[in-house]
Amino acid sequence: MRNRVRPLVLSLAAALALALAACGQDAGSPGTAAPPPAMTDCDEFGVQMSLTPAGEVGDRTYLALGLVNCGQAPLVLDSMPQVGVFGGNVVAPRDANVPESVTLAPGQGAFTTLSWTQATREGDTVEVDRILVNALPVVAGYELDLPEPVTLDYDHVLDLGSWQVAAPGAEPAPEETPSETEEPDEEACPPEGFRIGFSEDVNAAMGIRAVGITMLNCGEEPIEVNGYPVVEIPGVELEVREGSDTLQDPGATPITVEPGEEVSAGMSWRNLVEGGESVDATSVDIGYSPESPLQTATPPWTIDLGTTRDIEVTAWR
Repeated sequence: MRNRVRPLVLSLAAALALALAACGQDAGSPGTAAPPPAMTDCDEFGVQMSLTPAGEVGDRTYLALGLVNCGQAPLVLDSMPQVGVFGGNVVAPRDANVPESVTLAPGQGAFTTLSWTQATREGDTVEVDRILVNALPVVAGYELDLPEPVTLDYDHVLDLGSWQVAAPGAEPAPEETPSETEEPDEEACPPEGFRIGFSEDVNAAMGIRAVGITMLNCGEEPIEVNGYPVVEIPGVELEVREGSDTLQDPGATPITVEPGEEVSAGMSWRNLVEGGESVDATSVDIGYSPESPLQTATPPWTIDLGTTRDIEVTAWR
């Protein structure tokens, strides 16, 4: 029996929506529901495919392809899917430089991005309303409908990424029943009077990383913020930009954060290697203002700056 699971769709949409909201581009108007993902049923190969609209960045349109191992045995896949369309000579080249394969445990998922620019020629075009995906070595011809037809040049070249494997779900820890006299433990507030946290999702697509930063006032006094987080990585000379070309920035706003309240900001960077030593940081020092103390926080993922050493932040809100 196969698991009828639907992972990745929400977490993937959240991650890519962050990159989109992020981009100051069209991620949907407030109150407007995003187009639902197209999804296949779990098949005899233990594969369930999905396609999630991910919006536009500049003149480029993005889709997210998701795959879940809904079977009972590990699933070994080529590191990139095979993607085609019906009509024309549209291609999505596969990069021969990526690792040869990825392995998904039962219930585990992977995702990648498919993107294209607008058609540039009149007349010599093809209208595409669905894409054809093979999760090699499985050749099953999964047809996934696009949210709306798109017009591509007859020989358009699509940009296809490699599979990014999602972490397998952790087994829930057994619950402990406290004794009648035992008080539930509460995480102690750091001496700075605030606690830095991160959103669970990180957008790993397109070489762009985009995450949320949170600052909880766990102290006893109000905290005044009016601007941007301060971000440092010990031992690394960073270029931190206030404002973003990638994330939607509300701009500096005076906010009084009362005890127990929380504010959030955004942080983005590009994993770009142009020569030199790459930066892969496992901790980061963050303050809520230039005058505040810095707090060392450990995100659940690596801050892989490549060789750029550039970070963008948005204002607290």
